[in-house]
Amino acid sequence: MDTPLIAGGLLPLRTERGLGRLVTFLDAVVAIAITLLVLPLVNLLGDGSQDHDLGALLAAHQAQFGSFLLSFVVIATAWLSHHRLIERVGAYDEAFLLLNLAWVLTVVVLPFSAQVIADFQTQRLSVGIYVGTIALNSALGTALALLVHRRPTLRRGGDAGHGSNPLAPLVTTGLAFLALVVGVALPAVNFYALLLLLLSRPLTWLIRHVHPQDLIRRVHPKTER
Repeated sequence: MDTPLIAGGLLPLRTERGLGRLVTFLDAVVAIAITLLVLPLVNLLGDGSQDHDLGALLAAHQAQFGSFLLSFVVIATAWLSHHRLIERVGAYDEAFLLLNLAWVLTVVVLPFSAQVIADFQTQRLSVGIYVGTIALNSALGTALALLVHRRPTLRRGGDAGHGSNPLAPLVTTGLAFLALVVGVALPAVNFYALLLLLLSRPLTWLIRHVHPQDLIRRVHPKTER
């Protein structure tokens, strides 16, 4: 059986079984990474912890619990976004494979980044490592979305690509890198810069629904006749 080719006939599409193995591998790695987040917390209750007040122990390690919760949300959000994209994919090529491996590498690094912020908290380098990892993960997810958007042969049969507009991930990635710059440049802001990511949906909606000429008319209504 001949293997179909992507646009341009340069790289063969792989089998559906191969795609299934790739997705299973990625899901397993993400599951392991998200599990690793809790191990430092388990170590807090090691030998001798029963000799200390539990409330005092938890209060003394607030940073670790905070980094755990934040990192859990980050990895879960990244996986959900990736899952929505994969649901539309019916085949893969070398570029898709390599981008996915790069994407999952940033997921694997996140538990390390979480421990960095637990130990070094709001130091500029720790903020840069953590937020930078998130920004890179978002950028690779956006690259995957663009790849699927531009290569129809990667999409499942019957998917015309109407829902593949990569605007939302592009906006999210832009905000992630803005958060990186703000968080590192302004020590008082540090990880609060990640709140910029909450603007992703409203900004995406604004870009999709508000035409630039409409904005000009609102700012300069006297220019209309």
